Amino acid sequence: MNYYLIEDMKRDVRIALDENAVSDKLLTDADPDTLTLDEIIESRIPIAARIVETIAPLPLLGGGEAFGDSIGWESQPGYGMGFILLPDDFLRLVSFQMSDWDRAVGTAITETDPLYQRQQSRFGGVRGNPQKPVVAIVNQPAGLVLEFYSCTGGEDVYVKQGRYIPIPKIKDDMIELPEKIHDGMVYYTAYLTAQTLAQKDAAAHLLETAMQLLQMQNG
Repeated sequence: MNYYLIEDMKRDVRIALDENAVSDKLLTDADPDTLTLDEIIESRIPIAARIVETIAPLPLLGGGEAFGDSIGWESQPGYGMGFILLPDDFLRLVSFQMSDWDRAVGTAITETDPLYQRQQSRFGGVRGNPQKPVVAIVNQPAGLVLEFYSCTGGEDVYVKQGRYIPIPKIKDDMIELPEKIHDGMVYYTAYLTAQTLAQKDAAAHLLETAMQLLQMQNG
């Protein structure tokens, strides 16, 4: 993860806009209450960062940050389903593994996934297990919770690895981003800015470029 100055990000976005013939003419004759181009860009930076970090391939995002200090259990510690309250700034799971699991899990299901209903079965063989583990991210009154299915190792089991991508935020005029998504993030910010200016053709081209930089296909 690298820290980038917002002023540098705005400069890079302006360059991307200029390359795609996006003009700020619409703003030049606006009334005093209308946002300037720089203000629009800055307001779109954290939005673009959040979207990009949600859709980018995990290898571009780095290792993320650690979580999993405190574990709760459905019944007996170290057996069956466990759960962990996720950090307030949780955006995306990178990996999770309990110490008695054969492998880590990098994708979480939700409450609407048919596989989630299987985890509620009273028959243990239907649930996830140390050989084929399953994790789910669900909403609880206390916040987002990661449920993991399941453990058999007893009270000595622990979180072997728990990594997540936090919600990106502007702080002290900087934003922290994985280096490999920087260019895609710049073009995605430019895309959102062009959309705001109702410059649809330029926006479409900027989005295509952003997706190519993120090694993804649009749609």
